[in-house]
Amino acid sequence: MNNFLQRGITALVGATAIIAATVSSPNTFVLVFGIIMLLTLREFYGLAKTSGSKPFSYWGLLFSLSLFALSYAVISGRLESRFLWLLPALLLICFIFPLYGYKDQQPINCLAVTLLGVIYVSVPFSLLLPIAYSRGAYDFSLVIGLLLAQWASDTGAYIAGRSLGKTRLFESVSPSKTWEGTIGGGLLSLSMLYGWAQYFDSLSTLEWLGLSLIIVVFGSLGDLVESLFKRSLAIKDSGNSIPGHGGFLDRFDGLIMALPFATVYLILVLSFEC
Repeated sequence: MNNFLQRGITALVGATAIIAATVSSPNTFVLVFGIIMLLTLREFYGLAKTSGSKPFSYWGLLFSLSLFALSYAVISGRLESRFLWLLPALLLICFIFPLYGYKDQQPINCLAVTLLGVIYVSVPFSLLLPIAYSRGAYDFSLVIGLLLAQWASDTGAYIAGRSLGKTRLFESVSPSKTWEGTIGGGLLSLSMLYGWAQYFDSLSTLEWLGLSLIIVVFGSLGDLVESLFKRSLAIKDSGNSIPGHGGFLDRFDGLIMALPFATVYLILVLSFEC
């Protein structure tokens, strides 16, 4: 099976499963993205270990799960907001670990890489929760709109880059990425959300298109950031969990970078109550 066909089949199956879970109920939405977050974070810590660092992986995964679960419980009204004060205490537990182990490692390096994983992976994924509840009740249309914009951008960039790509976007980091691919991805993403806007009125058509532009710009930067990580380690993919796509970090790197900016767009520009 050629790589393009394998990528297409895997993307179709994966996207269908994620969309079905998101539409089905908030519980299945949280379950699926909680799992994706943990798998992505585990891959990040795997990259860190490849570089010689020794992050506190189990703590990072546990804290991230607590962050995601508590955020969901509070945002959905299942818990009072005061329970979020558990998170600072859980966060600082990480600083106690070097006292009991990792004596052959630099404790600051261990802590820095561990916390970087939480900030880089877990915090952005957790922002999906306030976006989903930005209207006061669970609304899947914004979440799926974000995903469609990102997937369309990735797909359009891949196709346009392979067929038309000549001008390197950031050659020192990723020689395969081109301006032609980025523009192609942007056009497909805008087209996708223009169509989405005809069926869902969570945002106006212009606001949906603005969201698409944010996803394209910062999603492309997110892809370059992960490429920089991999290039510094001389590896091609962050993992091999997803046939044709590498690992979860390879698949969701753009969304990770775009989510904080999409949240700012919804809160500051559109005055959503995220």
